[in-house]
Amino acid sequence: MTAVPLMVELRERNVVIVGGGHVAERRIHSLLQGGASITVISPVIEEGIRLQWEKGNLKWEKKYFESHDVDGAFLIVVATNDSIVNQSVIVASPPNSLINAVAEADKGNVEFPSFFRRGKLTIGISTNGASPQLSTKIKRELQTLYSEKYEDYLDFLFESRQLIKKSTFDKMHQKLLLKELLSDSFLDKNKQMKAMNWFGKLPKNEIMG
Repeated sequence: MTAVPLMVELRERNVVIVGGGHVAERRIHSLLQGGASITVISPVIEEGIRLQWEKGNLKWEKKYFESHDVDGAFLIVVATNDSIVNQSVIVASPPNSLINAVAEADKGNVEFPSFFRRGKLTIGISTNGASPQLSTKIKRELQTLYSEKYEDYLDFLFESRQLIKKSTFDKMHQKLLLKELLSDSFLDKNKQMKAMNWFGKLPKNEIMG
């Protein structure tokens, strides 16, 4: 599968996960962060999934898969260790549904990259199934490179961008100002605060003028 990276809004979207093992548990962890409405189809589930169910964070249908279970699903995660069941889920899936086939990625149309967040910053890594261990290695390296400082930094960039976009400068000047804020020196919290204080003292529509 030739994958094209996309960011998908899953808040309150119907997600059906067929399977209740460790892989399903990992998928659930990611999907809950996105606010998805999750239904798990499996006669048994891992303790971590059970905990989320007991907290009311997902629905659990304690049974074997039936074709109608995926009706209306926006995203379907096929995560059992039975190839026959997995195939039946794929066959029953609605034409427009997104499908993540864990054991056989080429039979689905969506992959779950390894990823991490730093506030508004999300970084995903995928090797298209060639080496999950390499994805994990790269993730660790990037987590060191992009430390927790980037959480405040992204908030600073966001607020600064709003102010600059409201200024009377032309588009080219705005672009240059935004580029200047990408300097590593602005990772310093004190410098961010000084810059924001400066922005706040300037007349409206005359930012940085």
